[in-house]
Amino acid sequence: MEFQQRYNTRFLKGLSIILPILFWLGVLFLRVQASDTPINWTVELFTLLAIALGAFLFSTWIFQIIRQREREIQERSTQLADLYEASIILTTELELGIVLERVVELACKLANAKYGALGVLDEDGKHIEQFITVGIPHEQRDKMGDFPLGHGLLGVLIKKGEAVRIPSIPQDKRAVGFPKNHPRMGALLGVPIRSKGKVIGDLYLTDKIVEEGNSSDEFSARDQRILEMFASQAAIAIENAQLYRKTRQLAILKERERFGMDLHDGIIQSIYAIGLMLDDTHHRLEEDPLVAKDGINDAIRGLNIVIRDLRNYILDLRPQRFQGRDLRQGLVELARDLRANSFLTVHLDITEGDYGALPEESTVEILHIVQEALSNVRKHARASAVDIHLQQQIDFWQLEIIDDGVGITPEQEANGQGNGLKNMRERARALHANYLIGNGENGGTQLTIKIPRALPKI
Repeated sequence: MEFQQRYNTRFLKGLSIILPILFWLGVLFLRVQASDTPINWTVELFTLLAIALGAFLFSTWIFQIIRQREREIQERSTQLADLYEASIILTTELELGIVLERVVELACKLANAKYGALGVLDEDGKHIEQFITVGIPHEQRDKMGDFPLGHGLLGVLIKKGEAVRIPSIPQDKRAVGFPKNHPRMGALLGVPIRSKGKVIGDLYLTDKIVEEGNSSDEFSARDQRILEMFASQAAIAIENAQLYRKTRQLAILKERERFGMDLHDGIIQSIYAIGLMLDDTHHRLEEDPLVAKDGINDAIRGLNIVIRDLRNYILDLRPQRFQGRDLRQGLVELARDLRANSFLTVHLDITEGDYGALPEESTVEILHIVQEALSNVRKHARASAVDIHLQQQIDFWQLEIIDDGVGITPEQEANGQGNGLKNMRERARALHANYLIGNGENGGTQLTIKIPRALPKI
């Protein structure tokens, strides 16, 4: 198809040169036939050359404009196709953290930008609450310090609520400079993200990637229009993800309320009944020792049932116990629970390290991952032993969970078993951790997580 198009273009270009020459030759022939005046062939030859040169220059100019228009149409068609694909991708994801990151990635693709960022604003819409970046390696991002609050050019977009397109950031008077370890950036394109008439965030793209046939390293008006259309779709996706998160939080609260009601109406009432039984037995000890003995046995059986129910509730509510514990304490507790509630041999190996330096929210997220991994071992691995290793390296903490079970298939690794593996991956992504799960060297399943020492707040 492309070859045919190039052939047609060459043919038309040649035709645009040949037709004026043929027309002139036809006129010359009629003049020779109709006039007795001698023809000055030198003048006619120069005329022919002038016509040929003029036709060639005119054809070159016209077809250069046509090619430029074709490139623009093709780029616009590609951008519109990418915009449609981006809207489809955004509608298939509901996890807020993943949606925010995908918004930046897709925006960079649409405008062909090297760097991208999304600043999510606070409730007042005056300061940046979250700042998600794409294009800057995590190691370099960690060295840059805290994310920007909305000064300089970023603040211009926040205050005006209108798109900003700048050819060079360093040359703009409103720029306040780059922090230490920040990559140098040139052109800037910023677009607000509005939801129900309110700006909830801003997209920032820098450094237009120069493609073949396009010598400009600045963002065009077409890039701005495409990004503005994408921002409208991104606002809907972000709003849906926020609503989904709130719905899940409400569901968790309702579940906690249900657990509280079950504990009150079930276990506490059972303990109260056992207390009444023991009080009655106390009065029967001297009068009827045999009946008292049966009462004590019934109380013991009742207490065992209560203990079993309590253990089930504790296993379900266990993440709440992680509050206030560091990573070492949480792993010890999870290992102890696994030994108490399974026939697995559990080996826990924790090297010396400053595990209290981990933020509490990040510690809870890591322990959630470990909890899910150990639950998978207990339910699916058919293992007899599991090893848990935690060690502190210079730039990261490394956590390994290795079992001697049946292992994991590539399909299970890619698609996950239920929501468990998916949740583990998402939590690792939120921690900016390197997450790897697969079969171990000696069989079974091995989960390895490398958590950066400079962790962001979750």
